[in-house]
Amino acid sequence: MSDESKQSIITSWEGIQVIENITDFKNPGVETLEGRIGPLLKGDGSQAHFIEMPGDLYCHEHSHPTESLIFTVKGRWVLCSAGRRQLMRPGSLFWFKAGTPTGYEVPFPEPAFILIFKGDRDETDEEGFLEYLQGLKLRLERAHEEGTPFKLSELSVDHPAKVFARGLGSMRA
Repeated sequence: MSDESKQSIITSWEGIQVIENITDFKNPGVETLEGRIGPLLKGDGSQAHFIEMPGDLYCHEHSHPTESLIFTVKGRWVLCSAGRRQLMRPGSLFWFKAGTPTGYEVPFPEPAFILIFKGDRDETDEEGFLEYLQGLKLRLERAHEEGTPFKLSELSVDHPAKVFARGLGSMRA
C-alpha cells in the first residue's frame, strides 16, 4: 500500500496515535453490500473501525460475537433489534451486548457514517482486517445472489423497515 493511500496517522509522542479525519475517503476500506468498511485504530486492548452505509441500505438483524459501542458521526439511519426500530442521528451512541442481533437501515438518500468501538482487540493487523473484509464482501455478494436483500428497495411495500421509513417521511420508503 503506498503512503498516499494510507490513512493519516500521526505518532507524535509515545503511546499516542491520531487520525486527523476518520471520514477521509483515503482511509483504507473495502466496499461491501453493507457499505464501505475500514480499520481505524488498535490500542492495547481495544480497537475502532468505521462503516459508511449507503442510502437505501437494508441489513437484516444479525449478531456479533463481541460487544460494541457505535457512534453516529454523520447522516441518519435506523437501528433495528428484536423488531424495534430507533432513528439514529449525528451524535447518537448505542451499545450492544455480545450475541444481540442488530440490523441497520438507511432509508435516506445520503449515506450514514458510523464509528464502531470494540472493547476486545483482535490480533489481526490492518492488512489482515482488510483481507477479512474482502472475504466478507464475497460472502455478502453470495448471500445476495441467493436472495438475501441488502437494499430497502428490494423489500416488499409492507415490510416493517419500509413501514417505519414511511413514518419518518423518508424518500426511500
